[in-house]
Amino acid sequence: MLADIVIEAAEKPFNGGHVVIKLKTPVLELGERELATLKNVIDNVVRYMKAEFSPEGFNIYIKDQEVHVIPRWCGDVNVAFFGGIKVIPLAPSDVYERVIEKCCHESNA
Repeated sequence: MLADIVIEAAEKPFNGGHVVIKLKTPVLELGERELATLKNVIDNVVRYMKAEFSPEGFNIYIKDQEVHVIPRWCGDVNVAFFGGIKVIPLAPSDVYERVIEKCCHESNA
């Protein structure tokens, strides 16, 4: 199952650190074992985000073959207040180095 999972920094992040876990199979079609593996991957992403970014909470959004993990902080502002413009303080390369690379390394160990 882990070979069927790709972890990426979001192309259009809602917040700094926004990660997308992409699956080959829709989430609602996964079996128990696959769901347990996915849960472990989500737990690892959250653990590394907590260590690296110190968010105050998370939004976890499931859509078809993607799971979005979005770190949240007190004072987050909806982009609608600023005409769709929001500053994201983390580059995708930072997210990759600080979270994704560690999750992928741990999964392969």
